[in-house]
Amino acid sequence: MAEEAFVTPGGGTRFLNLILDLVAIYGLIFVVAIVLAFLFADQMTEQQFDSLSSLIGIGTQIGYYTLTEGLFGRTLGKLITGCKVVDAHGGRIGLWKSFLRSLCRFIPFEPFSFLGSDARGWHDSITKTWVIKSR
Repeated sequence: MAEEAFVTPGGGTRFLNLILDLVAIYGLIFVVAIVLAFLFADQMTEQQFDSLSSLIGIGTQIGYYTLTEGLFGRTLGKLITGCKVVDAHGGRIGLWKSFLRSLCRFIPFEPFSFLGSDARGWHDSITKTWVIKSR
């Protein structure tokens, strides 16, 4: 499959993917934070716990996108909306490229990169990946 033949979802679908994935990520962060608070709350200061919470949030987001896109080609949001992420040849992107996509999501103003007509963000274009309709 050549990249010209890709059928890409519109900006509304991409935004819905983001919202659904954020719900999943925040749910994971909540579970991890509760478990850590239960296990280590009496051993940490409030400042240490706040710092750890930030790291948990960043790590969970990177892990969520890296594992779901790298192993399955789709996140929960993409699964629900019938999309998947592919490389330039229409194949799976793998863990490394998925990890790079995850890091690119932290580029300042990256969400504004979707304002173009093709609804393709910097985390797509930098890593030479595409989100396509799979059904």
